[in-house]
Amino acid sequence: MNLKTAVMVLTLALVALGSADALARKKASKKKKSTNITKIIPKKDFTEALVKLAKDERVPVASSTLVEKGRGEDYYGVEKLFDKDLETFWAEGAKGNGKNEWVAFLVPDDTTHIEVVPGAGREQFDNFNRPRMVFIDYYQVKLKRDKGSDEYKPEFKWMARNTLKFKNKPRPVRAKVPVKLPELALPVRTMYVGVIILQTAYRGQFADTSVAEVKTSAIWGEL
Repeated sequence: MNLKTAVMVLTLALVALGSADALARKKASKKKKSTNITKIIPKKDFTEALVKLAKDERVPVASSTLVEKGRGEDYYGVEKLFDKDLETFWAEGAKGNGKNEWVAFLVPDDTTHIEVVPGAGREQFDNFNRPRMVFIDYYQVKLKRDKGSDEYKPEFKWMARNTLKFKNKPRPVRAKVPVKLPELALPVRTMYVGVIILQTAYRGQFADTSVAEVKTSAIWGEL
């Protein structure tokens, strides 16, 4: 191989190497960017929900809630999901079967499993729609204060998703959280947030889809 040919080969190799490196950086950037977005639900609505959670972490936030004439606004309220009473329930209040309606809630650090009980309790199970399938998305959220207004400005990162499928019965379905949620010890206030997103439903007498209970737990040593 003469000198001219060697130089051409080296140049082509360097160009190929540079192209491969640029492509790798582009893919890494795209991957990083894709984790910092909401899934399905509008970013604006999710950000507003995070601000509410930041102010009172004990109270989950729902995209909609059924309100019936003659009953209080909280009769089917989202807090019923966490009251440990299987005969109370949250019912979404959107038109249709509730596809993509959602609930955002605090997930304690070190949580390993999540359990969801579908429907409106045993007594009213056939009256309301109940989930056939839901998504559960997990986010890590950093809560910074706006210097001008002292309001929270959440920054969030999507972490993982569970897909839960239910039989047409008021039985719980438990799933392992697909990502580790280690203890939070950061200088900036941080929390984990779960989002249940309704997808498909079994039909009931009323079109509003209902969920009876949500439970998080830390179970170590399970396979």
